[in-house]
Amino acid sequence: MELEKSMIKRFSFSPTSMSYMLGMMLLDSIGLYFALNGVKNIDAGIIWYSVAILLLVASLATGFSITLVYHSSALAYYVRFSKLRMANYILSVFTGSLVSTILYSVAFTGLVTPLITKVTLGKLYEILSLSNVIPFIVSTAISSLFILSLTFTIISSLLVKLGAKASNYAYYIFFAFLALSDLSPSASSEFNPFYEAANVISYSLIHDSLSVYCVEVLLLALLLLAVGSVILKRIKALRLEEVVW
Repeated sequence: MELEKSMIKRFSFSPTSMSYMLGMMLLDSIGLYFALNGVKNIDAGIIWYSVAILLLVASLATGFSITLVYHSSALAYYVRFSKLRMANYILSVFTGSLVSTILYSVAFTGLVTPLITKVTLGKLYEILSLSNVIPFIVSTAISSLFILSLTFTIISSLLVKLGAKASNYAYYIFFAFLALSDLSPSASSEFNPFYEAANVISYSLIHDSLSVYCVEVLLLALLLLAVGSVILKRIKALRLEEVVW
């Protein structure tokens, strides 16, 4: 439990994570402002808002991947020669990341977004309410798990294949998700997981319930998580000085 608490603090309340996430919330606010100003419709704006949430998660995924690379210098050693188990480590990293995502997503939805709707639409819309807060949190957690699981699988593969050089690619993950997320609204298909990940979030806010596609996104996330876990178990011990920043 102490490891989970440490990860929650690292991803949610450390000065670095707070400044990083608040900066992304500012960028998302600017993007949402132009989206709402263009469509002048709250429901259409919520669809683009759900993409903003994915971008928030994608920015966290960068820190998530850097953490994995940094810990890889000692992870293989601790798994082999201490009481630390790989499953416990993976659980703690995902717990910290998901808690951070939910906290900042709720803050963005409940506090920032209504102010943006007031400026752009002339009315203070309360997008998050008692009727949809639970579906929203569940949908956000599922979509976030998908993004983080995909990141986890990619970074685990790079660590096993390239070793410490995987750190050279960590920062590109956000830009990849940025491009894929921006394309999602125009590529609406049940075969596009990025679209579905955004869709389940917007559906929970508009309909106050869970989308049927939550199951699809969750199963894909769990599959990626399982694959990434198997790959990470093959990691070899690295010297910390090998990690390239």
